[in-house]
Amino acid sequence: MKIALVDNMNNNFFSIARYFRDMGIHADLFLIPNSTPLLFLPENDSFDDVKKSDWIKFFPVSYSFLDYIFPRNKIIRKTFRDYDKVIACGQSIGLLSRADIKVDLFIPYGADLFNFPIFQIEKVSRKITRFLPSLIMALLRSKYQKIGIKASGTTIINMNWGVAKEAVEKLNIKFVNLPRLMIYDNPSPTQSGVEVFDFMSNSDFVVFSPTRHLWKTNSDPIKDFHVHGGVKRNDKLIRAFSQVVRNRLFKNPILVLFEYGTDVKFSKLLISDLNIKNFVIWLPEMPRKLLLAGMLKADFIADQFREGMSATSAGVTNEAISCGVPIISNTEGAIYDHHDPYYGCPILQALTVDEIYYYFNDYYENKKKYIELGKSLKIWFEENLSRGLAKKYVDLLNSMDSK
Repeated sequence: MKIALVDNMNNNFFSIARYFRDMGIHADLFLIPNSTPLLFLPENDSFDDVKKSDWIKFFPVSYSFLDYIFPRNKIIRKTFRDYDKVIACGQSIGLLSRADIKVDLFIPYGADLFNFPIFQIEKVSRKITRFLPSLIMALLRSKYQKIGIKASGTTIINMNWGVAKEAVEKLNIKFVNLPRLMIYDNPSPTQSGVEVFDFMSNSDFVVFSPTRHLWKTNSDPIKDFHVHGGVKRNDKLIRAFSQVVRNRLFKNPILVLFEYGTDVKFSKLLISDLNIKNFVIWLPEMPRKLLLAGMLKADFIADQFREGMSATSAGVTNEAISCGVPIISNTEGAIYDHHDPYYGCPILQALTVDEIYYYFNDYYENKKKYIELGKSLKIWFEENLSRGLAKKYVDLLNSMDSK
């Protein structure tokens, strides 16, 4: 089987491609020219030299206005004519469908499912010189995105993700309730660059949270998330950690945060108000391969604590599971739901400040319990989110041939 994976948001498809290739499957990854953020390039997700890998290619067109106005369908068809299966995300699914390329699996990352198929007038530029091109682009993108999604073989989606579930039901499309195959199971990193986390070895309690800061304002690209209180609720974590400092549970506790998100400044103000500035370390945004190295040194990883939003679809939670480090987050009941792909995953469920603090205090009293929990997480990852999940993807693709 020869498989093409198109687009690479969050480096998820780079992970899938490596799993497939480990299984002896010919899998090629297609990046989008001029549309891939630097952090999502394959070299930022692996310590191996991947720049010269012949299986990492470029999609023949970009996501530009001109590529929508003057479709280059002929070159798209030529590029993908020899592939048995095509897996896509992002805007590529609309452009592929327009060129009559069948997408077998659509694996959305978010906006490509619940934003792009819907025409959004607020996304149209108000500048006179940009209004008409922006309007045409928005109309064409929504049109072909919807056509491409509905024409795909099936969509892989975790239905515990509320806003995605709503989009799937609204579009009335076929789906399979599976997690996204996000994280490639790398060996422990020893390469240069990881020394940025050496300071963590000097602490007796480390809470690590690379989650985007969004809790004070409501500036989020997901329209449905414009709710009171923000999306990530990083403030709850900060307040829970301040209780660790105030109650002197540890000699040298630290909270590691990242300067990523609209509300970084508000998080810093809250930290100052709580008088815990000396116990918080701020780091710059960095690639996943380094984040995983930092996670391996942490006692806890904390993700998001907003009611109504499950962290099981979030990158940070899945990264923590892959590292075998206790992860605290809100799962919206997913870990207790027999029908959910994350049922039984030993994530530490928390929604309130007191619930987060409970785990910190419990760790102080029973550290060994959390070391064993970390081991359980790693086993769960290997069975459900790593090679075991990759096999389910391949089985799904093979089953399509028999229908």
